[in-house]
Amino acid sequence: MTIKLIVLKDGKPLDQFEFDQESVVIGRKSDSDISIKDPAVSGTHAKIQKVGDSYIIQDQGSTNGVHIRGRRIKQQVLQDEDLVTIGEHEVRITISAAAPPAAVPPASPSPSPSSVPGDRTARPASLEVVDGKEKGKRIPLVEGLTTVGEPGVQVAAISKRPQGHFIIHVDGGKDRERVPLVNGEAIGFKSRKLEDGDRIEVAGIVMSYHG
Repeated sequence: MTIKLIVLKDGKPLDQFEFDQESVVIGRKSDSDISIKDPAVSGTHAKIQKVGDSYIIQDQGSTNGVHIRGRRIKQQVLQDEDLVTIGEHEVRITISAAAPPAAVPPASPSPSPSSVPGDRTARPASLEVVDGKEKGKRIPLVEGLTTVGEPGVQVAAISKRPQGHFIIHVDGGKDRERVPLVNGEAIGFKSRKLEDGDRIEVAGIVMSYHG
């Protein structure tokens, strides 16, 4: 997957960048991956981080903030064709999926989980709603990024990494400081690794993580 960023001023394209790396820094500093010479842009203004099959933009403590669709954000999952306002400039986002992998012969059938007592490797990690309107619902965590919560109220994302699953704050709705809770503790604006049995609360929905 690659991400293309087109820098615009007053609606006119000034420059274009394409990346397939894990992170991209946007700022006024000349050593930024995308350097924007604008007094309203901080030295290190924003960072775009690849998480699973998605990209997340994070404000790096800038003075004038990062805005998407007219709303200031601290961290948010980017969508294809998003228009991000940074200082007096805009950055149009284009996200392209990688070519599908070549087909491979089907693997030999594996024993079902029930035939291997105590074996949990065949069962994907999941979240179970333990309190909320969908109590009892299980959410399989098979994708690179799974979002949970309620848009406009509070949203978090669970990213699948080689080291395990991590929860990340995405959107606090009207309360920008509202972040998810894990075992009753606010996670802040950094990702947190989940452990089996962790209790997660997002937008008033309480879920249990099963890794």
